[in-house]
Amino acid sequence: MNAPRLIDQIRALPTEVLTRLQYLAPATGCFNRCSFCSQAAGREVWQLTRPGLYALMTALATVANERGVRIARGRDAHRPGTIFPYLDNDIMSYPYLDDFLSLADRELGAKVRVSTVGYSADAPDLCAMHGRIAAEFVHVLDGVRLSLTPYTLGWTDRAAESTTRQQFTKDLTNLLATYRPAFDQLGHGAATAAVELRFAPLLGIVAVTETSIDGHHVVTAGPHTLISTQPTTDPVPHARVSALTENNQPVFSVPPRRYIHITAPELDSTAVRAAITGTLNRPHERREVDLYRFSNADGPYYAANPTFAEDGRFTALHIYLATERRKVSGYTDATRTFLNTLLGIKAGKGIARREPFPAATWHDVQEIVQKMTDRAIALDAIDPTAAEHIRTEVLPIVETYTSAMRAAGYPAAAVFSREFTIDTGQIVNQGRGMGLFRGLAATTDEPMTPREERGYGEVSVSSARGTVWRIAPVPFTPAGRLTVAVKGGKNLTADTPSLVIEELDPRHLRNTDRATGEPLRRFVLTGVEMEHITLDQGRNRRAFPGLAH
Repeated sequence: MNAPRLIDQIRALPTEVLTRLQYLAPATGCFNRCSFCSQAAGREVWQLTRPGLYALMTALATVANERGVRIARGRDAHRPGTIFPYLDNDIMSYPYLDDFLSLADRELGAKVRVSTVGYSADAPDLCAMHGRIAAEFVHVLDGVRLSLTPYTLGWTDRAAESTTRQQFTKDLTNLLATYRPAFDQLGHGAATAAVELRFAPLLGIVAVTETSIDGHHVVTAGPHTLISTQPTTDPVPHARVSALTENNQPVFSVPPRRYIHITAPELDSTAVRAAITGTLNRPHERREVDLYRFSNADGPYYAANPTFAEDGRFTALHIYLATERRKVSGYTDATRTFLNTLLGIKAGKGIARREPFPAATWHDVQEIVQKMTDRAIALDAIDPTAAEHIRTEVLPIVETYTSAMRAAGYPAAAVFSREFTIDTGQIVNQGRGMGLFRGLAATTDEPMTPREERGYGEVSVSSARGTVWRIAPVPFTPAGRLTVAVKGGKNLTADTPSLVIEELDPRHLRNTDRATGEPLRRFVLTGVEMEHITLDQGRNRRAFPGLAH
């Protein structure tokens, strides 16, 4: 008996696969092996060949035309008419991306959103393809997001992997230069063309204590001490994200309590009393904060100043209590040092936070580095962990970014642009990121902060979108068995080439309802041509950035 044709298998699918399609990924797997990967990508790649890509795209277009529907037009809440050619793959390393864009435009009538950590400047075929895309296919692009993170393999200096930060910076420079005209045509902005900088979390696994001193509620966690401004016997009320504003900012169910936040080596009761009266005479920093008490699946936690300040700066502190599920206690200091420094320099020149800085010079950019260096020195005496974090986790990423921007010919003003340079703060608890929180997160894909709750919690930007659909290659091997490290944490395995068509809950981008755990719909198609690229083959093809010669 002959196997059913690909187009007939697609004809058997529900129409919403077409109308609510979001992730049309021609590849599964990623050679970049980011240790915080939110999608838990596997380290080898299965991808559609050029004929396989043409077969799939034309079959989708034919069935959509037969039914009188348009691809991806049923997702009214999020980029209708746009498809995302990635989930657990880096699409800029896909060798037929130009064909993908041409087919998306000509056959599907869709725009394409691209996200990447980069590609190798020493891969001639890839570079030629990207030159064509930047010159000929900008009209198909709905947006391009470049993600800069310390967890990308190519950014690390690993002799065993033949990766160097110097080479990664060269590759980043090449990408920025190649796509600069495209970025200008698209217009700078988070939704159109931008660089997002993601940083390692600043955290401490420390004892958390709650006491009462002279009637004031006191919470301590390492160098952080929170003291209620007024004596109280009432616990901080439980808060939750109850709604989102028109611009998708969280609304909390209860008002905050005002607390004094002291940053200093651990305070005894005498020092706390001095802090209350403003007479603490040891090195410290003092501010007043809005304090909330939230809970997630792992248990309760405190959040101090969890939203942006009026001047645009972000200085949130989260303190996690040990629970039966969360075996350790500690804190994450989510202060966005890079963003805060940019804003401080602009404010010093009389430039409002949302205003551009067209007269910026590279001397001003160097001032960013100097001020962050000075900030680290200032923290040495009161929070040495934060000081070291700036030196080892923040400054190196910023220096890579600013070096590449300058070498690629961008104006210094672009570094200060809120549209192009986006500090997204610390990584979030998604996918492999959980392990990097060293026990403060005990549940995969569980929001750890109110900002994360706003992004992918029960009342969130994601929850308002409804389920979406993904089409992607299924990792295959003749034995039909692959380790999670090879195939990825969100994928099936097969013994022959096939495609998965699955409904996803956007709150965690899995084939289950996040709230109930119930499985969502899934189909498998066969009869499409694809190829398997091993890690060694990917390295030989220079299929990811940062590979030294």
